[in-house]
Amino acid sequence: MLLMTPISMMLVFSLMFLRMGTTPSEPMRPLMAFGIMAMTLFGLTQLAGNQFGFDRSGFRAYVLAPASREDILLGKNLSILPFAIGFGIIEAMLVQLVYPMRALDFLGVLFEIGSMVLVYLILTNFLSMIAPLAQASGSLKPAKPRGWALAFQMLFFFTVYPATTTITLLPFGIALLLNFGGWLTSFPVFLLLAVVELAVLVYIYPRILKVQGVLLQTREQKILEVVTSRVE
Repeated sequence: MLLMTPISMMLVFSLMFLRMGTTPSEPMRPLMAFGIMAMTLFGLTQLAGNQFGFDRSGFRAYVLAPASREDILLGKNLSILPFAIGFGIIEAMLVQLVYPMRALDFLGVLFEIGSMVLVYLILTNFLSMIAPLAQASGSLKPAKPRGWALAFQMLFFFTVYPATTTITLLPFGIALLLNFGGWLTSFPVFLLLAVVELAVLVYIYPRILKVQGVLLQTREQKILEVVTSRVE
């Protein structure tokens, strides 16, 4: 059911774009792809932002496992990555099909989607450890949630996530400003900056994952208490 959310959003936005009476300008077309991707990731947050809540009693296996906590988080991220990246590529291709972008801009959008997903995974790792919510079996509703945990989740949904998503769009914003100013109009600024941004995030991600592994080691008993005692 959670995975149906981004699919339904993708279909809704696709129909909206097809019914638009006017053709969007070239600068608007990458923004359309970014907007659909942002809403898709938002729809996955109930799953990605509460990774251990769905484990329920199975979380004990992680506590007892000899595997490093960093590897556990990496495995959780890899399980979400194909869906996030897959939906993003499909959505970008749909926008490209209906309202074609320049080839270099389309490539820039694909790299930018990768950056958005990496930042999203880093943030949802923190969210899963700091504010876990127990999930009742056969339901998407939290089981007896604590008020502060729900408040923290809502804070993420409506402040942290929009702010960080906006920051990842800096390459596009810089390229747009330069184009409006008439500078470097024939140079692929957006693509170059998007590649640099993704390379920086790929470099930073495993280092942040090590810090998050330490945090998980510290918080695992508390997480175990939350995800098991409230549903048993």
